[in-house]
Amino acid sequence: MPLVAKMENESGWSEVHAPDLIKWEKPGEQIAGVLTSILPIEVKGKKVPQFLLTLGEKQFKFLGTFDICQKLTRAHIGCQIRIKYLGEDENIRGGPNNQPMKVFDIRIKGTPTPPNAHGVNITDEDIPF
Repeated sequence: MPLVAKMENESGWSEVHAPDLIKWEKPGEQIAGVLTSILPIEVKGKKVPQFLLTLGEKQFKFLGTFDICQKLTRAHIGCQIRIKYLGEDENIRGGPNNQPMKVFDIRIKGTPTPPNAHGVNITDEDIPF
């Protein structure tokens, strides 16, 4: 089905854009913003965490690699995050294709939220009233 023309710009209305996908292809790539969510998505039949960063009006999303998932957790939601892709470590391999591990320098600013006694973070959205 072909695409049709976008809606006309009207006063008081603004267009919403999907987050940009970051693929971490070149060492030295960097991104910064506030970590706003970590949600599981399905990629090739496997659940993978998807991280969402917000910087002003712009949003960025990226999939959780082993290194990222070891360093960033739901406790960091709301913190400012800076990530720099350092490259691949040939000494650490894994996955179905025995690929080298992607390595990241990750910095946070803010205080991570410690999990409660049950190990589960509860937000206002979890309360039904």
